Amino acid sequence: MGYAAHLALADADLSAAAFKLFHKMCGIQNRKDHGLVIVENQTKFAEQVGMSQSSVSRGLKQLVEEGFIYADGRNWRLRADFVFNGNGAAQGQAIRSVPDDAPDPYAGKKQSADLTVLPGGAQGSDPDGES
Repeated sequence: MGYAAHLALADADLSAAAFKLFHKMCGIQNRKDHGLVIVENQTKFAEQVGMSQSSVSRGLKQLVEEGFIYADGRNWRLRADFVFNGNGAAQGQAIRSVPDDAPDPYAGKKQSADLTVLPGGAQGSDPDGES
């Protein structure tokens, strides 16, 4: 996961349960079909990730709304431009398969952690006594 992806995840308006669910999904994604999270049914999926069905349902909804995952039939797929296990060629192909109507998790987020100079202290002074 790259720097921009970390920022997008940190800046997303996710509940703690959705954040946990996302990381659980990263851990159980199919290694042969990169990013695919197989869901036999929601009850078993909730058991698999160690969460209640209601938390999983709300978490999935939030993750879809923020653009981190999208539906793939009855299963879920992690956005390949966000998290991917595989080579660059396979990732490029997976990125092209992200649905056009999937929300962009990078849109409208903070672009950087700009520094702000706060008033106080003497110019050139070092609080650690090193100059």
